[in-house]
Amino acid sequence: MLILLKNLSKRILPLAALFFLAQGCTKFLEPEYRTQVGLEDVFANDANLEIALTGLYTNLIHENSGFSGAITRMSGFSASELRYAFNDGIIEQFINHDVQPNNSQILQYWNAIYKDIYNSNSIIEGCEASTGLTPGFKKQAIGEAKFIRAFSHFYLINLFGDVPLITVTNKDVTGLMPRTPVAEVYQQIVADLKDAYNILAPDYSFVGGKRIRVNKWAAAALLARVYLFMKDYVNAESLASEVIANNALYQLDTNLDNVFKKNNGESILQMERAFNNTGEGDSFLFYFKVLGFADNIMTDDLVGSFESNDERTSKWMAFALFGYIPYKYKSPDTNEENYVFLRLAEQYLIRAEARVQQNKFSEAQTDINTLRTRSGLAEINNMIDKSSSMIAIENEKRHEFFCEWGHRWFDLKRWPSLRSNGKSRADDILGAINPEWESTDQLYPIPEDAIFKNPNLTQNPGY
Repeated sequence: MLILLKNLSKRILPLAALFFLAQGCTKFLEPEYRTQVGLEDVFANDANLEIALTGLYTNLIHENSGFSGAITRMSGFSASELRYAFNDGIIEQFINHDVQPNNSQILQYWNAIYKDIYNSNSIIEGCEASTGLTPGFKKQAIGEAKFIRAFSHFYLINLFGDVPLITVTNKDVTGLMPRTPVAEVYQQIVADLKDAYNILAPDYSFVGGKRIRVNKWAAAALLARVYLFMKDYVNAESLASEVIANNALYQLDTNLDNVFKKNNGESILQMERAFNNTGEGDSFLFYFKVLGFADNIMTDDLVGSFESNDERTSKWMAFALFGYIPYKYKSPDTNEENYVFLRLAEQYLIRAEARVQQNKFSEAQTDINTLRTRSGLAEINNMIDKSSSMIAIENEKRHEFFCEWGHRWFDLKRWPSLRSNGKSRADDILGAINPEWESTDQLYPIPEDAIFKNPNLTQNPGY
């Protein structure tokens, strides 16, 4: 964990190691970031803070992070998007909706995401206490850190439900923090993203035009998603419209082969890695490229659900020895792709769903047809009420965001059942696949190691 600057000696260490001190992660940093400075000088000037921010982003997607492809894979197994070609007890727990509190993968999520939150809080506290930073850069750094704190908390509550809301670095406070209700965590997420939206740069000029750092529109895009999940449909539609209207920066790419390439015009936020491959590329492509087979395979149900002329089947899927694999990322051994966190297509889907919930069916249909046309499909004209419209949105989102960032898993859990029985779409769909399914399986268990270390934590129902 990071150590507060006021408690540090004047030892000279690699500055970026500040964000990897207890994790042993300095190996993930590019050599140029290993600048020799005193740790007490991290927030003394803009140049040092820039290096610390690099450490924050690098830690966010190092190979042991929850955000390096692991959430896509495990949520893909849970949502029946993926199956596994071999026998693995840890993975089978996700496939069978029988995740145990001692599952090493959920412990990795928990620990890694809370490290990202801790690092974000350290940046925020250090900047707020500093007198040596230029005001503009200080605001930018705080905005970026607040976005990452919000992003991290968003994934925690959608994986685990109520979780400790951490906004300080004081371990005496955080070490015994009880679980915070989801609604309260969402309030903090909204506050963080509003702050970020108001203070961040409106373009990517501060990072040489690369889409690898958080800007105003990344905050807007994530906030639109958060409002949608909170059922604040007016604000979800408004913010999604703001992002979509910003066509000087963002446009849907008509060539699906380009969508995940570096600095593509559809990308709102990407992440560079210290090595060439992306997290999802590593998960899906390594064996496929090297040996002709892959272990993470798309389920037959998902493959068979695409319309026959959907270009996403030829552009974003590939056949390996054991079945079809996601092929959105194509270059595990080149330097052509970054890891895409946020992209414009989601904003069309957010706006469509928000419009449906406000009975704006024709406008929502236009948004859906924008994506269908881009994928080589005919436009639809059957979105005439909430029921038909939500089926169309569910279908489109399933095929646009398959095996990507847990979208399917999160959506199935938040959408209501079509049976009007008070349950969810997850109960409808996953219950039909797995006779052992229970509604409590929609949340992963709190890791038993976390409960052992913090007796104020309680376990989720059903575990």
